[in-house]
Amino acid sequence: MASLPGPILVLIASETLRKGAVAGCLVMTAPLFVDALVMLPLALLLQAALVPGKSWVLLGSTGALLLFWLGMQSLRLDLGQPERDAKRGWNLGRSELPSFLKGVLTHLTNPYPYIYWGTVGVIFVRQGLERGGVPGALLFPLGFWLGAGTLNLLVVFVATRGRRLLPPRWEPYLHRFSGLLLMGCALWLGFKTWSGAF
Repeated sequence: MASLPGPILVLIASETLRKGAVAGCLVMTAPLFVDALVMLPLALLLQAALVPGKSWVLLGSTGALLLFWLGMQSLRLDLGQPERDAKRGWNLGRSELPSFLKGVLTHLTNPYPYIYWGTVGVIFVRQGLERGGVPGALLFPLGFWLGAGTLNLLVVFVATRGRRLLPPRWEPYLHRFSGLLLMGCALWLGFKTWSGAF
């Protein structure tokens, strides 16, 4: 699951292209914190049945709407607008969610981490606990997070290098492309959520 392309990978690439490697790394760390502080403890408490029935539909639909909104923000990005506003003496108070918070919200509203930690993840953690106590239980999540973090860091590196290699005039097109990818992920997540629900 750590290597599957999904909303977080697209958001990491999008934020890296828009704001640089630090923003991409902030998004990258969000799922690790959410998994460690929310997903895994919740899965251990509730075993394999996190949310019964059609509550997954609400969660997945919320995630799809969030991703679609982030994609729209990327499509509407006007790179020269802040400079033009500053020259005119305008301060329009444009605010945008911090990259880390975008990563947290995207991960929390994606049903797949809940399913993963509530089924596969919790089984491996329990097996590790039975075989080796707390150190054995920590082995699987730490390995998983190391793999996911390495892959996400690779995405940040590739996006950063690609941004430097491409001519600056291509930057608006990259933002629009990343916005379309986010919107595509939103549609995919919405489709998978609704097709799995009925």
